[in-house]
Amino acid sequence: MAEKKGNSIARQVIKFSIAVAILLVLKLVFLKGLFISVLMGLVGYIVAGFVLPSFDKSPDDFHIPADAGISASEAKRVISESTSKVKEIRAMTMKVRNNQVAEEIRDICKSAMDIIENFKKDPKDIKKAKQFINYYLDSTVKIVTRYVELSETKNITPEIDKSLKKVEGILQTIRESFERQLEKLLQDDLLDLDVEVEVLERTMRLEG
Repeated sequence: MAEKKGNSIARQVIKFSIAVAILLVLKLVFLKGLFISVLMGLVGYIVAGFVLPSFDKSPDDFHIPADAGISASEAKRVISESTSKVKEIRAMTMKVRNNQVAEEIRDICKSAMDIIENFKKDPKDIKKAKQFINYYLDSTVKIVTRYVELSETKNITPEIDKSLKKVEGILQTIRESFERQLEKLLQDDLLDLDVEVEVLERTMRLEG
């Protein structure tokens, strides 16, 4: 708490220093009037408040209990990498022309982010579920990328259309798996990763 208070004071000092610097430069260097100099200094203070990062809250600022079985640095790494993958997947929905499929992908991203938020609230779950979320996120990145590539083909042949339909089936399997994993984590249980991986791999083989 004392550290956050100190950071907040430091941020205010920086904003005030910027305002004073603008005032002095305008007044002494550019010989502007006092009113204009003070006004621009105030504007600088306000703008600095938006530009400067906030030290009061940090998305990585969460407590890691001693029995979590994972270090703070490892927990933050897993959360950061997982979040980046979800953002990558979500960004690709902009290229998906089929609204229903785009919604399916957004649902996957929502469940994945809910799992990541659960990691922050209950870091012990990271060790249990990080392999699951990494495997599924990596698979989803590849599958969605492939879907976008196929859907952007100029001439959609019957074979390509068939492949698109297969990928859509795989995406549904992924969404359901994420939803089950989230439910299990909220119940402080663990979904059997080996079974889930086998289900996804079997689905991908069947779907070609």
